[in-house]
Amino acid sequence: MSVRSFPERRDEPGKKVLLIPVVLLAAGALLMWAHPILSTGFIGAVIALTGVMSIFLVGMVYADLWVSHRRTKQMIQERRASMKDEEPDTSEEYDPFLDELEDDEM
Repeated sequence: MSVRSFPERRDEPGKKVLLIPVVLLAAGALLMWAHPILSTGFIGAVIALTGVMSIFLVGMVYADLWVSHRRTKQMIQERRASMKDEEPDTSEEYDPFLDELEDDEM
């Protein structure tokens, strides 16, 4: 059984997710700018404020993914280094297939 940090990924997180707040802010600003023609000022303000709020949320999620990627990479390197140093256990006093709870007397 191996221990991995959450989420289980080995590749770096994509940077496309960082464009979500920028797109929301731009779309909201565009709708607010077009308010005199299309009467979209209120929905533009709501979309722009959603973009502002998502800056923090997307930033936190991206930071979490980035840190977990670095931690997973570090754990893999540590595990590989310890596997090279470690020799397999060939002592006969430990038998992994022996059931110690099983009664021999029946």
